[in-house]
Amino acid sequence: MGKVEDGSAFAKDFGAVVVSFNYRLGSMGFLPVPGEAHSGAFGMHDQIAALRWVHENIAAFGGDPAKVTVYGVSAGAKSVANLMASPMARGLFHQAISGSGGGDHVATPAQAAAVADEFIRLLAATTDQLRGVPAKDLLDAQNAIGEGLRATWIWRPTIDGLALTRTPVDAVTEGAAAGIPLLAQHCVDECGLYQLMVPDAALQADRVLANYFGQDGCDELLGVFTGNQPDAVQARVEIMSAERYIIPTVRLADGQSAHAKVWRSRFDGPLTGLPDAIVPGGLLLAVHSTDAHGVFQGGPDAVGQMHAAWGAFVTTGNPNAAGLPEWPRYTTADRATMIFDNDGAHLEHDPQSKLREAWEDRNWEPGTWWEFAGGIQ
Repeated sequence: MGKVEDGSAFAKDFGAVVVSFNYRLGSMGFLPVPGEAHSGAFGMHDQIAALRWVHENIAAFGGDPAKVTVYGVSAGAKSVANLMASPMARGLFHQAISGSGGGDHVATPAQAAAVADEFIRLLAATTDQLRGVPAKDLLDAQNAIGEGLRATWIWRPTIDGLALTRTPVDAVTEGAAAGIPLLAQHCVDECGLYQLMVPDAALQADRVLANYFGQDGCDELLGVFTGNQPDAVQARVEIMSAERYIIPTVRLADGQSAHAKVWRSRFDGPLTGLPDAIVPGGLLLAVHSTDAHGVFQGGPDAVGQMHAAWGAFVTTGNPNAAGLPEWPRYTTADRATMIFDNDGAHLEHDPQSKLREAWEDRNWEPGTWWEFAGGIQ
């Protein structure tokens, strides 16, 4: 069984050239150092440099520099939206695939400053000393702020005025990525993963919603989700899934659909054969990023259909692959969405519409979900 990031099976099956690359993470990629321009987006500048290398060199490896697709999952999918919005990346890719993403993964100036202040305090260093701090000390300071899944959203790009000029989804909605076809997918129970691994994840929902929308807005949203899901904990997991991934994915698809061809999908699974000690019964609805392995490696049932659809999109610009039901373009009028399920792929229009409608006309600046020392939230 290949690793998630191993693109060899995908390359062989579809005659594609698969390129993966590293970029700076954490403080090295996204620490906004006071007085140092663009430091809060260094990781994104790395991504753009990698795309520029592909543009200039991929022909030597049998690739076509005029037919580049960017694909990312989770933070990688948020990066895809950032690249779609970036004036620096224009012309370096021609199609985009977002797996569990959205166009909201940036830090406000206040959020970025809180992280930087706490990080520098922990290092007991001044800003002009940072470049001389050993990497281990940088990592220790990062982990002192937060580690594991709780730290997922601490380190985000800042709008630096060069790689990013505004919130990505707003830029995309206004046409920053006009003409770039988009395939956007999320999993049905995205944040079931977080609740499984960090059992206080759902407990944060009430505070997060109240911070965003006030107590009345919090109560209103809680009412919608608990009315749809009587289990109070699972209802809050669904709130987290919607706020972190599902609604941002919908809004990215909505925004791009006015400027290019868009297809939307959802991976349901379910996942099977899991250890009974972790998942009683061994069966779990698809959670965050569990679609990525099947996309690259293929396999039976839903994952094989996804593999074929991604291959069709990369090679033809359209995900309609043999064996799939007809998959029309996504528009805000009917919100056609392909559901990849082990019982058979099928098309739904505006799935989970009541939950989507509950977020309509609500705008918020996503935070870190958990609270951290130094006023980081």
